Amino acid sequence: MKLLFWVAFVAVLYTYFGYPLLVWLLACVKPKPIAQGDFSPSVSMIIAAYNEEKVIGSKMANTMALAYPEGQLEIIVVADGSTDQTVSIVQSYVKKGVTVLHRPARQGKTAALNHAVSVATGEIILFSDANTVYEPTVIQKIARNFHDPSVGGVSGRKVILKDCDRQTSQGETAFWNYEGWLKLGESRLGSIVGADGEIFAIRRALFTPMPSFIVHDDMFLSLKIVEAGFRVIYEGEATSAEYSSKTLHDEFFLKVRYASAGYQIFTQFPEMFFPPKTFFAFQFISHKLFRWLIPFFLLIMLVSSALIPSLWYHSLFWGQVSFYLAAVLGWVLMKTLGRATLFYVPLYFCMGNAAALYGFFLHFFSAGQTSLWRKAER
Repeated sequence: MKLLFWVAFVAVLYTYFGYPLLVWLLACVKPKPIAQGDFSPSVSMIIAAYNEEKVIGSKMANTMALAYPEGQLEIIVVADGSTDQTVSIVQSYVKKGVTVLHRPARQGKTAALNHAVSVATGEIILFSDANTVYEPTVIQKIARNFHDPSVGGVSGRKVILKDCDRQTSQGETAFWNYEGWLKLGESRLGSIVGADGEIFAIRRALFTPMPSFIVHDDMFLSLKIVEAGFRVIYEGEATSAEYSSKTLHDEFFLKVRYASAGYQIFTQFPEMFFPPKTFFAFQFISHKLFRWLIPFFLLIMLVSSALIPSLWYHSLFWGQVSFYLAAVLGWVLMKTLGRATLFYVPLYFCMGNAAALYGFFLHFFSAGQTSLWRKAER
């Protein structure tokens, strides 16, 4: 029982701290530089939008202001299934060269992206979301990395816009800062294990049409690029800013979707991961799979410390119980007062791991996630 406790404890410690430190240590010892250069290939920017009338106008204005050589940027908005004013708003930009793709039947984001790429003409495909804002030179900063022929994909940096009225702003800011730091280390070492779909560019020649049931389109494409022998790297100076979910409820189901879809990805790349034969497979398991398994490690720690007949382990047990009670108190305060104050950290931590646990059971013991994304309140 003691062995179970310490194995679970070390797994948690390794996932959050050990693996990131190992990545940075190896990146310092044996880095793989990126041969950036002055490079302006033709780019097709694809914006996926489903009932985004609240934000699509500002997104189009932001896109029109992007700095890139004239004639080298193609803009495609794909709005399959939209029933609000999204399409009519975007159509006002057709005279400015924007291509609008709209089919009444909603088939999901994956099918929408496949459709958009099939008509795109750029050497580079840049995927974007309707609720993100790019800084003006973002495409130039992404494109310079494709000067290196070993680079097949480039992911930018996700930034959370400050909004104190949003329950998840503080937690998401901390999470994405941590993720960005980790991805920068992975990028210097070789490849990141998964791009961020709201700012993700790939070589058109490397695009693989995705099965319609795929939920994690960005992760699927990232792995396909690595499987083909190319790198997917992180460009920290290319930023995409957006607001976090308004409520913990919305963020919870977003994280459920990510975890459930992550397990789906493993079933699509069995030879890459089972057994792990490359350092990249080791990275993916350490960064992604172990993080999705954290709730199981935490449960093992809780139960084993309760069952071991020792004052020391019982103290650890009650320490864990106190932490989880603090999360419950934070949830009560968030529901009643709209803020969790000192209890926000345990609340956010437990929310994320509860979502990962739910995502596991959703994938393996139910129908799983569909490619139709769940709309969160803007």
